[in-house]
Parts: sequence; C-alpha cells; structure tokens
Amino acid sequence: MSPYWQGFKRSLVTYTRIPLKVDWSDDIKHTPAVCFLPWIGVVVALLSAWPLWFDWSSSLQALLMLLTSVLLTGGFHEDGLMDSCDGLVGGWDKEQRLSIMKDSRIGSYAALSIWFSLSLKWLLLSELLAIIPASFLGFIYTLAAWCAVHVMARAIPLVLMNSLDYVTVEQSKASSMIATLTSSQWGIALAPCLLFGLLAFNVFDLIITLMLAAGLVFLLRVYLRKKIEGFNGDTLGAGEQIGEIFIILCLLVSYS
Repeated sequence: MSPYWQGFKRSLVTYTRIPLKVDWSDDIKHTPAVCFLPWIGVVVALLSAWPLWFDWSSSLQALLMLLTSVLLTGGFHEDGLMDSCDGLVGGWDKEQRLSIMKDSRIGSYAALSIWFSLSLKWLLLSELLAIIPASFLGFIYTLAAWCAVHVMARAIPLVLMNSLDYVTVEQSKASSMIATLTSSQWGIALAPCLLFGLLAFNVFDLIITLMLAAGLVFLLRVYLRKKIEGFNGDTLGAGEQIGEIFIILCLLVSYS
C-alpha cells in the first residue's frame, strides 16, 4: 500500500493547501499523484460541508461551502479557469494564447469568467439545498451530492489529460503532474466517481449524466484542439470548474 499512500499524499499537497510533510525524492516508489485527484475531491467536499450542520439559510450554506472549498484548494482550479478564458478568448493564435495564460495579471475575460462561474455555482447550489428536505436522510443525500460534484468534476481533467497533447510555451510546474494512466490507475481514479454517483443519482439519471458529461468532454477537446492543439495546466483547471457547474445542474434537474 505504500506506493498508493505516497501518491495520495503528493496529490493532497499538490491540489490543496492542507499542510502535510511529503518526501519528494524520486527514489520513493509512488503511484502517480494525479490519479488520486478525484479522491482529493472527497476530502475537499467533506471538509467544506461543515455549514450543513447548522440550521442556516440555503444561500448562506452554499456561500460558505464554496468559500471553504476555495480556501482549501487555494483557488487552484479557479485560477486555471481565469487564465484559460483570458488566453483562449483573448489570444489570436496558439503562441499568443499560451503566453497570455502565463501572465499573472487578470484581464476582462478572466474577471467575467470567475464572476459568472461562482455566481452560477452559488445560485445552483442554493437552489439544490433549498429543495432537499431538512432531515437526516436529506443531510446524507446532500453530503453525497456535494462529494459527487467535486469527485466527478475532477475526472474531467483526467480525461482531457489522457486524450490530448500537453502544450506549453516554457517549462511549467504542471508538467511534473502530467501522467498517462494505466487501467489499474483509472480504476483508482474512477472508483469514487462511481460510488458517489450512485449515492447522489438514481441509476437512470446517472447514466444520462455520464452521457451528457461525455458530450461535454468531447466539446472541450474539440475546442482545445482548435485553440491550442492540446491542453495545459490552466485548461485542466477550467475543465474542472465547468464540471462542477455541470454536475450541480444535473443534480438539481435529477432531484427536481
């Protein structure tokens, strides 16, 4: 189990701000950290679900859940969304788009994207929390649904990573986390998606959601191929953020 534990720890340190001592020596055997990305979603979801324990309004609960998840990840995926929108929309060619993504300054497209992204997530999550009955079973369902949002959304970057070419204008820290997953590693990554998917959806709705998710990933791949002929770290973060909005919307439709 040591390689799995080492991979999980590296993933936890990389994708969250949770302080954990990790030995990064190359001679330590470890499973690729990126295959534990959906499991990191479980950790983020459970830790950010604390507002559900209080009898507050659904809008306040949703706001604090989103805020906590951003604090836990350090805005890791949100930053990717903003950089991607600035580069992909504002650039005229592949090189310029990649160069803009490296710029730490926030442009108008970045500001618009993060505003609409957080607003949509807050409104959709508030609506979902409002229609779920205030009971013990309702609490369990809400917790499972929140885990499903973070877990299933984090599967999207893995698919993009394994179906597109990695592109960058210079050496990037994200390159060390890029990995082509084996079948057993895909099993590790997709296990929580199946588990929480079945807890949050009925079987029919889960199948429909997965089919729609496949269509969403296909459109993202087509768009990224057209814009930059592949993916980079920022576009993976953008894919995760789009996935969160998509899964919350599917949950809302399913429960309604």
